Amino acid sequence: MRSITCFITVLLCLKSATSDSSVICELKDVSGNRNDWIVLQEMYLGCWTNFTSLNGTKVHILKLLSSTEQHSMLELNVTVANPSVVIITSSSDYTILLQDNPTVDIYKTNGALINFILPTGKRPQPHIAPFTNSDSELLKWAAETFGGVTSFTTARDPKIITFTGMKGTQQSSTCDLQPEIAADKQLIKMSLKSPTDDLKSCYTKHSGEPIHVINIPDDVKIRHVNVHLPSKSKVTLRGPANTEWTIHNSFGVKLLSNNLVTLNGKKSLPNQTISDEPKEIRQKVFSYYKSTFITSYSEIHLNVSHIQLWIRDNNNFSVPVEVEPTTSAPVPLQMQLFSSPDYTFPLDPSRKVPSDKRIYAEISSQSFGEIPLSMKVSSCQVSSMPEVRDMPFKEEACHNKDCPKRLRFSFEMLGNLPSSSWDLKCAVQLCHESGKFCTKETQVKRNFQVKPYIPNKNPCFEFGLSSVLGIAFGGFLIGVLLTGALWFIKIRTGHPVALGMRSTAAELSVLSITGCPCGLTKRQPVPTHQSPSENSSGNASIGSTQSTPTSSMA
Repeated sequence: MRSITCFITVLLCLKSATSDSSVICELKDVSGNRNDWIVLQEMYLGCWTNFTSLNGTKVHILKLLSSTEQHSMLELNVTVANPSVVIITSSSDYTILLQDNPTVDIYKTNGALINFILPTGKRPQPHIAPFTNSDSELLKWAAETFGGVTSFTTARDPKIITFTGMKGTQQSSTCDLQPEIAADKQLIKMSLKSPTDDLKSCYTKHSGEPIHVINIPDDVKIRHVNVHLPSKSKVTLRGPANTEWTIHNSFGVKLLSNNLVTLNGKKSLPNQTISDEPKEIRQKVFSYYKSTFITSYSEIHLNVSHIQLWIRDNNNFSVPVEVEPTTSAPVPLQMQLFSSPDYTFPLDPSRKVPSDKRIYAEISSQSFGEIPLSMKVSSCQVSSMPEVRDMPFKEEACHNKDCPKRLRFSFEMLGNLPSSSWDLKCAVQLCHESGKFCTKETQVKRNFQVKPYIPNKNPCFEFGLSSVLGIAFGGFLIGVLLTGALWFIKIRTGHPVALGMRSTAAELSVLSITGCPCGLTKRQPVPTHQSPSENSSGNASIGSTQSTPTSSMA
């Protein structure tokens, strides 16, 4: 008895601990780092000026970053650029597909793992710039060598970088590095890969004053956050030591923070010590604001030094429809699923696919101008934590120009998958048609819903209202025709033919109301002797004595 009591006590303690340490609300990945109530943007050091050398040449510096250790590819288009010097530096392994311009000289820093290839397949040899330990040293070398710097741009995971030929707005006489969003530059246009899910957030709708909580865990290296908040809101800003928050153009904002906060130009010192544990954050918020709810809670895991953040309130707020994004990859790939081999209508993400049905996948890649690339799929898997299974596939033929890679899958090969959300992942390589180089394998992912196939154990047919009405009308029509036929026989031969209307009507009801032939009402035997009322009725209507019982009409 004592052991049972101890066991129950332990269970209660575990339950209590689980409840106390539960998160504020159910966090979900924010696809693309933006949704209806929160937007997160990375900021990198950069600058731009109107500098042009005496011979009319502009000087641009590109610093390429990669969020993966795998080989990356991008297209650099300088065909409409002004006469320029473009200096490229990167600590990551990049292959640059170059749409070149004879008036543009390409440099790369010494030791950078950067290879170039032209649409013809040739490999140009860029000029070499000296290796430097910092961005400021590279800026200094470029300014001393060419007389100045027109722009410095940092780009993480770019797919396409295009120089537009437009003039940059005069910012300063020298290119001083400041946190910026590269999209603000008119002289350069960038297409970036979808950001990774570095933001997790959740939202609770209520009628009270909004309370927003931003938590940057201690192991994240963000130190400068520009925040845009709705006015008259309560906000908790929690970050690692030495994090600085700057709030722009917000009024009536009430603050709780463990960091230095600048609100509309006025600095505010930390007013609380807060750990990065959701349990403690929740207790601090409830105590400080005398509240029992939190409007939104967000965690940021993006490892950059500067970010920009928007929190938005909407009285008509509705949770955005979740769209499963293609997995961010070192090559620009995307996967779409279909339910039929004509690849016409994409599979609805909310639709559950029976496990006995096939699905069809189409994997496509970003075009790199005129450079021909082929695609290889080495393997595929389906996974739903904690289960992972290899997924056999067959390639589908496609004869269109620039046709994507098409595959088909059958769940029957895997047995009966449990009903849940599954991720389909395939390992893909992009290769130049010359076969001289291929990218490293990368995964492309898509989510789908599966429901187990349950054979119909009821052999009966199921009929709807329209089917029942149709059968009833058919029975009525057959009855009319049979009655007409019997009447025709009577007037032609003069011999009466009796028709058991009750049994006929019963037997014409071929199916019961349930619409199932298995549920047919059992046919009752026709009585041999009619009741006196039936005899008198028959005599009155026909005028003769019946000598035989009425026959049943099958």
